[in-house]
Amino acid sequence: MLHIQLYRARREHARLGLLIDMEQAAPRPDAVRIAELKKRKLAARDRIAHLESRERAEGAVRPQTV
Repeated sequence: MLHIQLYRARREHARLGLLIDMEQAAPRPDAVRIAELKKRKLAARDRIAHLESRERAEGAVRPQTV
């Protein structure tokens, strides 16, 4: 389940990056929208880091199956 959350967070981070690029390339970029998108992208990056640390912690605790 954790890997699904991580996948979704990474996908959201990439999507926000594309939206930022599109807004910056617009004839009249909206600075407020760009700032909001960047804020959301940073929050997605923080979520990815959190999920990755949880994944590593759970991987260290999870018993090995043969």
